[in-house]
Amino acid sequence: MWSIIQSTRPRTLVLSVSSILAGTFLARMQGFFSWQVFILLLSTACLLQILSNLVNEWGDWKRGTDRDQSGRKALSLQSGKMTDRQLLKIIIIVAVLASISGLVLIRVAFGTFTGIGFLFICLGIGALAAAFFYSAGKYPYGYRGGGDISVFLFFGMVGVAGSFYLYTHWLDSDILYIAAAMGLLITAVLNVNNIRDFENDKRYGKKTFAVFLSRLSAKKSTFPAKIYQLLLIVSAMILSLVFAQRSQYGKFTFLICLPFLIVHLIWVCKREGAAMDGALKMMIAAVFVYALSLF
Repeated sequence: MWSIIQSTRPRTLVLSVSSILAGTFLARMQGFFSWQVFILLLSTACLLQILSNLVNEWGDWKRGTDRDQSGRKALSLQSGKMTDRQLLKIIIIVAVLASISGLVLIRVAFGTFTGIGFLFICLGIGALAAAFFYSAGKYPYGYRGGGDISVFLFFGMVGVAGSFYLYTHWLDSDILYIAAAMGLLITAVLNVNNIRDFENDKRYGKKTFAVFLSRLSAKKSTFPAKIYQLLLIVSAMILSLVFAQRSQYGKFTFLICLPFLIVHLIWVCKREGAAMDGALKMMIAAVFVYALSLF
C-alpha cells in the first residue's frame, strides 16, 4: 500500500489543489460557492494528477529513464515493490475513478451532459489524454518538450477558469489573468523539476524544454532553463498585479508568496542536480501560498 501511495507523489497534489482553490476563491469573491462542486472538483483534479504521476512512472520505467537516478527516492518500479503490470492495473482503476468523478461533477454543476456540459466532457477527455500521453504511447509529448504547454493549459487556464465557470456558469475575462499566472507558476514547478533531472534526461533522450533550451548555451548547460524559470515567475507576478489593479475583486495579498519565490530563485541559481530538490519543494509551497492568498 505504501508503495502505491509513494508512486502517487503526494506532494505534487498540492498543485492540483492550488489550481482548484484559486478558481474556487475567485468564484467565492463574486458570491458563488457549492460544497458539492468543490469536493468533486478536488476529487477529479487530484485523481487526474495521480493518473499523470502513475503513467509518468510507468512510461519512464518502460523507456529506462527512471531506472537509475542517484539522489532521489526510488519509486515502486525502481525499488521492485511493484511490477509494471500491477502498476498498469492501478492506472486503469484511477482513470475510471477520474472519469466517474468528472461526470458526476458535470452533472451536479449543470444538471445535464448536453450543451456546455458536453464541452466540459470534451475537456475531461482531453485531460485524460494529456495525463496518459505525457510519457506513454509511441510519441510521448513530455519527451518532446510539450509538457510546459500542457501544464500551463490544464493547471492554469482549464483548472482555474474552468473551476470558476463550474460555480458561476459564466466567465469574467479578468479571471484569465489569475488563470494564466497560476499556469505559469505551476509550469515553473515542472521546469525546476526538469532542471533537477537535466543530466539524466539528456542521457536517456528525454527532450524536456529544459534540454531544448540548453542548446542556447555554449556549454549546453541548465543556464537558459534557469533564465526561463525567472521569466515564468516574473510574468506570473506581473499578471497578478494587472488583475489586482483592473478587477474590482483584485487584491495584493498574493505578494505574501514573494519570500518563497525569492528563496526559490536563489536556490535555483546556486544549485544543480539532486540538490535542486529543495528548490522544487519551495516552488510548490509558493504556489500553494499564492492560491491561499486569493481567499
